[in-house]
Amino acid sequence: MNIKNSNSKTMTINYLNFMKTTKFFIRAIFCLTLITSFSSCSSDDNNPKEVLEEELITNVTLTFTNDADAKDIVILASVAPDGQDGSSTETITGSFTANATYSLGLALTNASENPADDVLNDDIIKEADEHFFTYAVSDINLTMTRDSNDLDGAEDSKLGVNTTWVASAASTGNIKIILTHKPTATDDANEWGSATGGTEDLNITFTGVTIQ
Repeated sequence: MNIKNSNSKTMTINYLNFMKTTKFFIRAIFCLTLITSFSSCSSDDNNPKEVLEEELITNVTLTFTNDADAKDIVILASVAPDGQDGSSTETITGSFTANATYSLGLALTNASENPADDVLNDDIIKEADEHFFTYAVSDINLTMTRDSNDLDGAEDSKLGVNTTWVASAASTGNIKIILTHKPTATDDANEWGSATGGTEDLNITFTGVTIQ
């Protein structure tokens, strides 16, 4: 009788030990799964996919000043309250003088900030190696060159913030300005410039510009 009780107790103890061991392994596997999961998340965080973000630009102003007459100024302005992907209003003040040379001054701001954020100086110029301006004209007799003191931009091309424009015969046409963020290739050989890849921070065409 005592022997039977002893065997029964032994079986009970063995069963309890088995259950404890089983629970231990289950907990160990659960913890290992959690560690692996956290490690995987950490690895993903350390290697995020690159996202190209556009600069938020609400106001773009191109000011052309006659090198021989500081009072002779042409201003092209674009206002896009919601940024360049939204609606915009373009205005043109003044006309170019035939056979005159002009220096271009650029201003790009984010007026949704208070005070307005100077995007050109605080973002674009500080990260010149990630940006590139291209220009184009149609039906108007203007030529443009990138100045020798222009900044180095993306892909070893001149950025396009310091430029000189020459107006020749009287005409009326369009001026386009494009700012590309992180282009994969650029070319400033023809002065106007060209870029591929990246994203466009702005792409604006001013129509009805005149030379008199």
